[in-house]
Amino acid sequence: MSDNTTNNQRQHPRIEVQVEVELSFLEEGKRTVITRDVSKGGLYMEMDNPDHYPMGEMVHLQFDDPLNNSERTDKDGIIVRRTDDGIAVAFIEMGDF
Repeated sequence: MSDNTTNNQRQHPRIEVQVEVELSFLEEGKRTVITRDVSKGGLYMEMDNPDHYPMGEMVHLQFDDPLNNSERTDKDGIIVRRTDDGIAVAFIEMGDF
């Protein structure tokens, strides 16, 4: 299966865009990172130490949402994927719990 076919099966199509994100955990201070791509369901952030962030960890994100006229957005998310150069976060609504 080609990458194009895989991407077309995604629930939320991704757009490649670099946006500054303030990333914070409950027990740590804020850190600013840059996205590689964003979708309505989540985003991927490039960083130099992705192993520091465990899979399944909840995070809080603040960013100017390129999918919503660059409106300042606060989102909660869960780390769903980790690679050598970053982490993927799926957005959650606290009402989901």
